[in-house]
Amino acid sequence: MNKSTKLRQLVTAILEGPSLHSHQVNAAQKTFTALESKVRAVVTAAEMQAGKSGIALALCCLQRLSLSNEDICDRKQLKDTLYLVTMPDTALRDQAEEDLKQAKNVVVSNFINFEKALENEFKGNPPKLIIIDECHYGSNVAAVRYSKIFDYLEQENDECKVVFISATPFGALYGAETEYEELMELKQEAQETENNDLVKEAQEAAENILKDSILRRDFNTRLVFHKTSDEYYGVREMLKNGMVKGLESETRNFMMQTFERDELIKQFLNHEGMGWSLVRVPPGAAMEAKHLLIEKGIPAESIYILGNSLSGVPEDEHCSIERFKKEFDEAVDFEDKLIAITVAGARAGINFGAMMKNNLISTWDSTVASVAAVVQANVGRACGYHGNNTSTHYTNLNATEAYAAILDHLENTCSEHAASDFDGLREFFEDVCQEYQVNGLDVGLTIKYKKRRPIGDVETYKVDSYVAVPGKLLDENVDYNYYTSDPLLLSAIETIRREFTAKGAPSVKGSRAMRGKAKNWIKAHWVNGDSYDNPEKARADGTQKEKTILYTKMLDEKEYLEFNRVVAAGSGERSEDKSVVAAVFSTYNISRRKVNKTMMTREDVAEMCDYFGIDHDDTMMVIYKRGEYDLERSLLKKEHNQLPDKKGELSDESHFSDVVEHI
Repeated sequence: MNKSTKLRQLVTAILEGPSLHSHQVNAAQKTFTALESKVRAVVTAAEMQAGKSGIALALCCLQRLSLSNEDICDRKQLKDTLYLVTMPDTALRDQAEEDLKQAKNVVVSNFINFEKALENEFKGNPPKLIIIDECHYGSNVAAVRYSKIFDYLEQENDECKVVFISATPFGALYGAETEYEELMELKQEAQETENNDLVKEAQEAAENILKDSILRRDFNTRLVFHKTSDEYYGVREMLKNGMVKGLESETRNFMMQTFERDELIKQFLNHEGMGWSLVRVPPGAAMEAKHLLIEKGIPAESIYILGNSLSGVPEDEHCSIERFKKEFDEAVDFEDKLIAITVAGARAGINFGAMMKNNLISTWDSTVASVAAVVQANVGRACGYHGNNTSTHYTNLNATEAYAAILDHLENTCSEHAASDFDGLREFFEDVCQEYQVNGLDVGLTIKYKKRRPIGDVETYKVDSYVAVPGKLLDENVDYNYYTSDPLLLSAIETIRREFTAKGAPSVKGSRAMRGKAKNWIKAHWVNGDSYDNPEKARADGTQKEKTILYTKMLDEKEYLEFNRVVAAGSGERSEDKSVVAAVFSTYNISRRKVNKTMMTREDVAEMCDYFGIDHDDTMMVIYKRGEYDLERSLLKKEHNQLPDKKGELSDESHFSDVVEHI
């Protein structure tokens, strides 16, 4: 047996050995295959605790096997892969070294020591592959920036490829571009107020931010989704089993007496045998939470506060994660129950292991910020390969459902082959955030300064009028002049009809949206079986059915109706940019949420048609026209949102901040 064959067999033994599962190797192979031709960057999206370290190990092996027979036999070329942990946490780096120790060709480091690792470990033989773990931590100002990596790849090592791995890479994908847009808006407003220092600061920050985007066009970035095996238990499985319980604004505060909080405590107290619960509260509330749990009958010695230097927590009350794991191991022997309290801002990436996951009773999470912040926290820690499908999770239901919808989409579009339509993905992500009414995919930049635009949809208008019409999507030419003679409303009707029929006969869709120029002046609410009359989807004015009846009744009775109220602007939208709002009730709309009723029935649509006295159809729409500008209400909103004068500044938010403030 020659030397190259022997060395290849050693690497192949790792790929086929007990340390790796077939789904991890498959994901690595798809990722490595995507790094062909001019593609220099691949983003691999893998669910929480689904085995990202295994994918990384398999990638190291594939990189080693890709060497020529001559190169693989050259010991000086052994080190050819650099694995970077984005966070400076030494425990994460040590864990990565342990996970990847079988791969002799990888060097583990972090961003702080990036240049030092290149200088000391790759003398005369620059890395051929760089793997960056948990790339979502590069999505805000305080976190890691990728410019120095890309500068190295462009200026010093133009043959090296890079793989980004994360369960929630959304912020890293679009965070830089979003921040750039916000900074340009800030620059414009600073120019209007002649704040020259802030103009310069915003311009410099904007130029630097674009350098950090992992979607650098000249790298031809691709996206691969890691499809788990049937044994995996994640967010989608939790939702399917009904184990995610929604916390709304009035029930999220752990210190308030609510049915949800009492149910969690009751589950814990009634649980037989060994078990533990994980409670996540806002910073500064950890000791309050501990005292409350003691009052409810849980022994003080069974409650641990995880973290260091936490506000309001005495030094002797702090408990490291490593110590808590040891306490858990002892509790198993004595069949004791424990509660771990953590706070927003505590690092994610914790792997509790199968034993802790199998004995998890419940979790509580008060996070409200974004999809990534919610699913990377308590719910994410409970995901993985284990046998516990009975633990209950009290958290942001909308955010977990949004993440499940994203996973479904990624699985359908890029689990078999790498995807490159990032503009389409961004549009899909924005639709998901709007449908599930979440703040966003990830935490980005917060900008504060003296004369900034007040938060909120302040430029206010009244509703002029409305019209209700059947869709008649199967009819080519329909004369809507019977219903209205208003040119704007007639144009809106035809534009909405084309959204359903642009590709021929209308079909069922779960991500319908106005396209092209239409989205600049039409705001459409695509009503499906879930949003039609499900109380869980109701907001201040009720379900889509209830609010439509309410709004039109107000207009019929000549009551004042604010156009902004009907628009329900979100995701950076402003009512002043919309000329009409349409509530579109159709059997062709479908919810991506896992609910009993995802689509409207023809009877549902007929019910709405009857209310407005129009012909029965499978689709009908109620369209509101924007009316006069309301100066008085606009001024009141601006005064209400006026902040005290303060020096302009660019500030940043923690990746898991509980309160996220956007311009």
